[in-house]
Formats: sequence, C-alpha cells, structure tokens
Amino acid sequence: MSVRVLLAAAPPAVALLLLLARVGPVWAAGAALLSGSAIAAIAFPAPPGAVAGAEREVLLTALEVVLIVLGGVWLSAIMGVSGAQRELAGWLGRMCRSPARSVLLIVLGITPFAESVTGFGVGVMVAVPLLRRLDFPPSRAAVLSLLGLVIVPWGALAPGTLVNARLSGVSFHDLGVESALLSLPVFLIAGAAALLIAVGGREAARTAPELVAVAGALWVGVLMVNLVVGTPLAGALGSLPAIAVALLLARVRDRARPVTTGATRRALLPYAVLIGSLLAARGLVALAGGEQAAGWWGRLIESPATALILTCLLAPALLGRPEAARPAVLGAAVRRWWPVAVTTLLFLVLGGLMAATAMSASLATAATGLGPGYLLLAPWIGGLGGFLTGSNTGANAMFAAAQADAARLLGDPALRLAAIQNVSASLTTMASPSRVALAVGLLPDREDAAPAGRPGAPIPDSPREATPVDKVLRPLLAVDAVILAVLSLVAIAIR
Repeated sequence: MSVRVLLAAAPPAVALLLLLARVGPVWAAGAALLSGSAIAAIAFPAPPGAVAGAEREVLLTALEVVLIVLGGVWLSAIMGVSGAQRELAGWLGRMCRSPARSVLLIVLGITPFAESVTGFGVGVMVAVPLLRRLDFPPSRAAVLSLLGLVIVPWGALAPGTLVNARLSGVSFHDLGVESALLSLPVFLIAGAAALLIAVGGREAARTAPELVAVAGALWVGVLMVNLVVGTPLAGALGSLPAIAVALLLARVRDRARPVTTGATRRALLPYAVLIGSLLAARGLVALAGGEQAAGWWGRLIESPATALILTCLLAPALLGRPEAARPAVLGAAVRRWWPVAVTTLLFLVLGGLMAATAMSASLATAATGLGPGYLLLAPWIGGLGGFLTGSNTGANAMFAAAQADAARLLGDPALRLAAIQNVSASLTTMASPSRVALAVGLLPDREDAAPAGRPGAPIPDSPREATPVDKVLRPLLAVDAVILAVLSLVAIAIR
C-alpha cells in the first residue's frame, strides 16, 4: 500500500480511533478535519478555487442538514413537554392484546414513524415507554426499541441520505428508491429478531406470517412513497401501511376496538401539518416546473427543514399547550442539537475536502485492488461508520464519496454502492454507543425480572446477569452482523 493511500486514510482513521477511545464526537471530527487539512496541503495539493467551490456546496448542504436536525429535536421537545407523546403512547398501548402483535406494531410501525418525522433516536424515546407499559423487562424493552431503528435512511426526513447523494454525485430520489429496495431483508431480519427476543422461538414461528405481512407493508410503503412522493416523506408515510396492517391484525385476531379520543386526534395534528406542508411544497415546486426551474426559492420551500421549523412554530397552538412555546423548550432542544450539528458540519467539511483534493479517489483506487471482493467489504465499511458515529449523516460524510468512487473504478453504478453504504450505515446506528446509552438511560435504575407467567416474556431476566448495557449491546451486534452479511451477498449478487 502506497504512502499516499495511507495518508488519505489517515483523517477517517483518526476519527475512528478517537471515537473508539471514547473521545467526544465533536473533538473526534475536529481532529480528523485538522489532520485532513494538513495532509491535503502537503500531499494532495489542489487549486484553492476548486476546494472553495466544493466546500461552498458542502456548506449549503450542511446548513440544510443541521436545520433539519434542529427542527426534529425541537418538535420532539414540544411533543414531550405538551404530553402529546404520552397520549399517543397510551392510545397505542391499548390497541394490541397479543405481545407478539404489539411488538410488530411498535418495532415495524410506531418506532419507524416516530424516527422518520423527528429522528435522532426519538423513536427509541417513544418505544421504550410503550414496551415497558406492556411489562417487558427493561433491557429487553431497550433492545426491542433499538431494533425499531430500521428506517434511519429516512429518519428526520432523510438528511443522511441527502448527504450521501450529494457526496456520491447521484440523484437524491434515486438513492432513496435504491435504499428502499435493499431494505426488505433489514425489515424482515430485524422483525424476526424482535419476535425471538420478545416471545421466544415457538411463538415467533407462529407469528411469522404476520411478520411477513407487516414487514412487507413497511417495505412496499417506503418504496412506493419514494417512487411517487419523494424521499423525505418515505419513512413517515411509508410506515403508515405497516401500522395499518398491524392494527388490522389486532382487530381481527384480538378483536380490539380502537377508541380515538379528541386528545389523541389533537396529539396527531403536528404530524399532519408536517406531512401536509411537505406535500404542499412539493406540489408548488412541481407547478413551477421543478426545482431547477423554481430556483433557490423552490429548494427553500421544498426543504424538510422549512416544514419542520414551521411545524414547531405552530405545534404549541395546535396542541393547545402554550407552555410548549416557551424559550426554555427551544433552549433544551438547542442544547441537545448543537453537538450533533457541529459534528455533522465538521464531518461534512472533511468529506468535501477529501473529495476535492482526490483523497477519496486515492482510497477508492486502493480499494478496487480487491476487485469484486471489495463489494463484500463495502457494507461493513458503512456499518463501521454508523456504529462509531451513531449517525447516518456522519457515516455518509466519512465514507460515501470514497464508496462511490470505488464503484466507478470497478465499473459498477455508483448508485448501487451508495445505497449499500446508506443502508448499512443506517442499520448499525441502532447498536452505536450513543443510541444504546439513550435507550438504557430511559430504563429504571435496577434491572427487574419479568412477572412470572407473563406471556410476553417466557424467559425472565435475572438481576445477576450482565449489566443492562451489555445485555442491550450483544443482541444488537449479532442482528447487525447477520444483516451486514446478507447485504454483502446482495452486493455481489446484483453486480
């Protein structure tokens, strides 16, 4: 391996080593950018104008991404302070009597929807209370909630997928469609793992047809919304068929009769406004002749950031809770937002620098020395980024450009490897330290065993077993490894 290749690999290696050493993501991203700038100046000189032009585009993307993150976190804070999340959790908790059916509804329906409209782990915040309400032991509730993060390519209205598309040089819409096509094994394996963990092998086998129905509805929904409506709303609207199928099964099998109160309908209003705003903006831009014809204002109004911030401004009035409009609520959201925003910005600038100075191209050239065997490795590279950064956006900023360049050098469509990077990086965020810490932080201080005889947990947890973090992390890593292996085989098969 040449010295230039080693130097090109140094910036992401610095970030990965520091993250493994439990250095904060902001510091890791900053150190990677500093090392990348120094290496670029010495070993990969490029015309300043070319670098400035590339970084200008990156900064525009970064601005949109960090505003999407802010809107998602702010909306989550408003929904929590107003009690809307609690109201929705209570309503959904009354819908299913079967533990297995409840798990399918939460893991493949509710969590994907919540993660799609707000993102950044909010789906876990919604799922853990629901699962605890169903009497699942704490560590098992944490694992099940994290398995629901199967929709991360479209989480928070898909900023990570947007970053991947811009750095890979592929269409945002086409990348969403290709990512959806690759997601069927993700949905099926994660759903099967959730059933095995929740109710054991025998009950999971009996529920397998329902798993196929709910996972299939989620996959078809996400794919069709990507094709017809667009990528940002694919997770939010695409998860609705899965919720509908799970509720229909509950009504037929459990004879459940859902009762929707005025409070429940009011709690759904911000989500309805968000989805309606995005659809209206897309319609206006289409009437104007498309985004290119509309110019800067078309990109502005069609951006998910605009719809999210508008929804946040209207949400307190829609929910009838003016206290949710207090500056303290926004302040709490900003405190949670800024580390993610700074980390994302630094990684994006690094990605733009590596692309503009041919550092990414050098890495791609070296990777293609493996020939088609590189395709077996590609999902694991994306997965490593997702695991360490805890963010699809961060992982794509680190590796998307290099993966796309490798695909082109191998003679493969860049879109296909960009989608594999996108899905694999998203998948492993469920086992990342930050997401596991979030889920464990929502649990009680001590591990308690399941009540004897409860049908939802045939194998009670023991307080003398491993710590909750270990109990959460081990099964998630096993599930991720299985899915990454499947994606490796898919990458080779569809070449």
